[in-house]
Amino acid sequence: MKKSVIFFTIILVLSAHEVFADYEKLTKKNYNNSKNEKAVVIYGVNWGRQWGCAGFENAQLQRLTFTRIDLESGRLDQKNIVLKTFSKLLAEDRYKAYTMIIAPGEYALSGFDVKIAKSVKEVGHLKAGINELFENGKPTGGTFKVNPGEIVYIGEFGLDCVYEPIPWRYYIEEKDFERYIKGFRKEYKFVGDKQVMYRLFQTNKFGQ
Repeated sequence: MKKSVIFFTIILVLSAHEVFADYEKLTKKNYNNSKNEKAVVIYGVNWGRQWGCAGFENAQLQRLTFTRIDLESGRLDQKNIVLKTFSKLLAEDRYKAYTMIIAPGEYALSGFDVKIAKSVKEVGHLKAGINELFENGKPTGGTFKVNPGEIVYIGEFGLDCVYEPIPWRYYIEEKDFERYIKGFRKEYKFVGDKQVMYRLFQTNKFGQ
């Protein structure tokens, strides 16, 4: 079954309720200062609780970490993008869209944290880091790539609950993409009519 996400009402909710490192907020000033050297990334996340998830009472995605790969050495260069929910209790069960300005390059999934609960008293976490998401120095969890001056949509991140609660990359169908991007252009008029690239986070483990 193809995994995808369709917004019944496609609205960009662009609020600062995540924590980042090595990034800039997408503002007119930041964009004009770096639009030719850096890249804009558009993505969505569902931070809400998923009830009845893979045999658990509920599960909740709480953190995703991406690290840039040095193109010359193939090693991680310590430029991290850390996405975190602003509130574990108040996060709504819906996809919200976000934007950020980052240095160009290839970024690999290098960590995640999923809270799992069998009951109110039985709560734990499923976590993974570089040891689990890299093999022989190569990323196994997935990557995305952005070039200087690009605006790129990389997909929607949520949970998959079929076998176990794990992060999963969903996506807006291409036929609905232009409608989705109209919301982005309305919010960020200063980007003009610059093309938005449809280039999903590539993974064989956490998405199709």
